[in-house]
Amino acid sequence: MLAVAIGLWGGLLALGIANGLVIERQRTTIEQHISHIQIHNPEYLKDDNIRNHIGNHRELMNTISSIPQVKGYSGRTMVSGMLATANLTTGIRIIGIDPRMENQTSGIASNTIEGSFFEDPGRNPILVGRTLADKIKVQERSRVVLTFQDSDNEIISAAFRVCGIFQTSNTTFDETNVYILQSDLVSYLDSITIVSEIAIILDNIDESEPVAGFLKKHFPELEIRTWAEVSPELSYLNEMFGVMITIILGIILLAMAFGLANTMLMSVYERIQEFGMLMAVGMNKKKIFSMILLETSFITFGGAAGGVLLGYISNRAIQNTGLNLAVVGGDSLDYMGFPSVIYPELDPSFFYTLTIMVVITVLVSAIFPALRALRLKPAEAVRHE
Repeated sequence: MLAVAIGLWGGLLALGIANGLVIERQRTTIEQHISHIQIHNPEYLKDDNIRNHIGNHRELMNTISSIPQVKGYSGRTMVSGMLATANLTTGIRIIGIDPRMENQTSGIASNTIEGSFFEDPGRNPILVGRTLADKIKVQERSRVVLTFQDSDNEIISAAFRVCGIFQTSNTTFDETNVYILQSDLVSYLDSITIVSEIAIILDNIDESEPVAGFLKKHFPELEIRTWAEVSPELSYLNEMFGVMITIILGIILLAMAFGLANTMLMSVYERIQEFGMLMAVGMNKKKIFSMILLETSFITFGGAAGGVLLGYISNRAIQNTGLNLAVVGGDSLDYMGFPSVIYPELDPSFFYTLTIMVVITVLVSAIFPALRALRLKPAEAVRHE
């Protein structure tokens, strides 16, 4: 029973941490980067030129604001360009935003670790990522030069001053993206407000498909994608991990089944005389089989109950404080888009699957020892030394 309890405890703790890693990856990627739904001009996905913007963005945004499931949305103006300092020049994506709307969508203000989130009234503020700031050696109040093309492919260069530095769970994103005010970017493009992308955050991830379907029906000329379409690898990771949890748990229980079968075989071997005498006085084979099955069930379910309880308590304890993997892995997880602090989590439906698998383990563990006992001959068994 102790071996079963410890085995399940370790398995549930490891699975809880791994599942928490995947869930945190999904949550942070959606909330900080890709959102639940993205809307573009279809041509923009082929060529991210500023000309390929959303033409009817005002009507679209009015429709989005009327959808009750929408928690926040943001219309972004995006161009590719170069960022230059005295130390280095590098390629980046420039994202022009309305600070209030963007913060409701990506929560970027809460990820601003130095300076302020466009609270400085100065001219041309820019928000850069921590990784990029370290790379080009800039800090708050540093001056940088952005170079990009307008809709006529004319080269534009403008000086900006760093108002803040942000840090998300993805260092690659932090290194290749900067935020500026949408009004500043549009003024250099010499145009009315241009929206390249609209990102939508919903109250519930399960509403992504219905809301996207509603918008596709009303705006068929636009490319409207859910988070699973924007990042299919993220959707695949979630599906694959669900299968992996079942496989890993199956391996753990299979190993336990071998241990239980060995224990029950030893139990049968040491009680050969007892079984022989029971058979001799009239106990039928069905009751012998039931007795061994009952003993195996007692050991398995007793150990499983203890293991599940320990696993649940351990996962809940770590979930309250979080497990900081940066202590052993540094920034390696951030480079892959995973957060460094993990909060273990197991879906309640997982325990139903676990119960079914434990029952199967009991049956597998009991069959062979029971068959060994049923093959005993009473006359020989009672004389067994």
